[in-house]
Amino acid sequence: MKTLLLIPARGGSKGFPGKNLALLGGIPLVGRAARAARMAASLLGGDCRVVCSTDAGTIAEAARAWGAEVPFLRPAELASDEAKSIDVVFHALEALGEPFDEVVLLQATSPLTEPEDIVSAVRLHRDSGAPTISVCASEHPAEWLYRMDEAGRLSPVLPSEEVHQRQKGMGVFRPNGSVYVASPATLIKERTFLTEETRGSLMPASRSVDVDVQLDLTVARAILGAREIPCIEVAGRKIGPGQPCFIIAEAGVNHNRDLEMALRLVDAAAEAGADAVKFQTWITEKLCLPGAKKAKYQQCNDQSGQDQFAMLKQLELPYEWHPTLKARAEERGLIFLSTPDEIDSARFLCSIGVPALKIGSGEVTNLPYLQALAGLEKTIILSTGMASLEEVAKAMNALQIESHLPIALLHCVSAYPAPEEEMNLNAVTTLRDAFGSVVGLSDHTAGDTAAVMGIALGIMILEKHLTLDRGLPGPDHAASLVPDEFAELVQKVRHAEKMLGSGKKQIAPSEIETRNVVSRTLVYASQLEAGHLVKEGDLEALRCGKRGLAPEMSVHLVGRVLRRSVLAGSVVVEEDFR
Repeated sequence: MKTLLLIPARGGSKGFPGKNLALLGGIPLVGRAARAARMAASLLGGDCRVVCSTDAGTIAEAARAWGAEVPFLRPAELASDEAKSIDVVFHALEALGEPFDEVVLLQATSPLTEPEDIVSAVRLHRDSGAPTISVCASEHPAEWLYRMDEAGRLSPVLPSEEVHQRQKGMGVFRPNGSVYVASPATLIKERTFLTEETRGSLMPASRSVDVDVQLDLTVARAILGAREIPCIEVAGRKIGPGQPCFIIAEAGVNHNRDLEMALRLVDAAAEAGADAVKFQTWITEKLCLPGAKKAKYQQCNDQSGQDQFAMLKQLELPYEWHPTLKARAEERGLIFLSTPDEIDSARFLCSIGVPALKIGSGEVTNLPYLQALAGLEKTIILSTGMASLEEVAKAMNALQIESHLPIALLHCVSAYPAPEEEMNLNAVTTLRDAFGSVVGLSDHTAGDTAAVMGIALGIMILEKHLTLDRGLPGPDHAASLVPDEFAELVQKVRHAEKMLGSGKKQIAPSEIETRNVVSRTLVYASQLEAGHLVKEGDLEALRCGKRGLAPEMSVHLVGRVLRRSVLAGSVVVEEDFR
């Protein structure tokens, strides 16, 4: 089956200029469509091409960055508000000059469309042989409404029939403009995706936002920010929304190839209150060539004059030490983790039962390595330093090309120490919204401010370097926390989590007494006799330490008659009135 997934995205728009390049979760709308199409193509298999049809170079550039081909630019006559989508499809088929079995038209202005929505529509088309469009349940009257039979076949519902249809408990659906599928032969014959045989592929209404004006984009952002992020699990520990932040003490290479020092780092991590301790595992010959230069921070922190190969060789964590360190970590209630820097070490870590693989920022663009890691079927925690959002997306695709691995993404600035003005902590939210994944922070700043701020931004994992002594020789000691500082960091994180709360706006228990003291209650301004017709000046709202009717009730009391006499300053109660 040869499939064309076509994304029309013109440069002009009267209602919302530049909307195809507007950002949602850090990704331009055309980029979101291209990424969803690429992922759908991977799930569908076969021969698929993802092509963007546009008249604008800027849109073409963005589409390519997110995985679409742009082999041509469409002519001006197909880029106006009056241009028809079917003509854009025919132009693309002619420009590509090759036969396709099916065309999948994807609208960039439906940015919440997921790959599974595309796949469902395509499979329904293949099973039925009929054109297919995506639809959603309609809760309100709309211009075009349809009923849908068991085969998914759509038939119009006239306005006069709509109420009757709903009263019978039957679904009413509307095209949501996201996905259209048909064979070129059908399109040539019918010149439309919507025929008497067209099927409806159901999408959730929550993903059926069509961005036509700026407000639509605001709605899409709100939906994206509110979506549920699935937890991941590491050694029986859930990590994600509603769970305490998972704190990793990054021992890294701060063991200086001394087993006793490595064991002391494990103990220090446990005593500080970390959830996990992490080292790094590699065979130098499989990681680095002799003569390779060290990074600038490595030169500053390790002035031995060695090249990177020699430095790494001296910092290798021997395979035979790992079981001892893992056992010590588990005795102390910690999860043992390590970062493999080449595939043989990754396989070794899996062989000793490491529950997850932490992957360093340097591997984000090493797609063959990530694909090999995916085959190990371990939970992945991926740092994203030194990478663009597009590169992170490619890394995610590489890790999930065969299966939906649990993946957490850590924002990171790969400098040691990282400059505060470059931390860009808001990127944590961008990663969450872009990929819908568990997110965290690998923090290389000198202090703990970034980590605590990260809690407020919703980080679910925190990684921070730990050393026994910042003055020790080695590349990472200087940018690490000593045990007392790490323990203080853990306490600050836990305090910050308590302060964040549930987010539900409600009266706190500690406020109740103060509320009772300072809240105003309706009282009588003067003594009044039974039978008095209450006027506006007869009531006032004062603090009196007693509970009566709220000030807002005064509008309902004016004009009513007292059934009994009342004293000035007495609390107004309902029983006072006829």
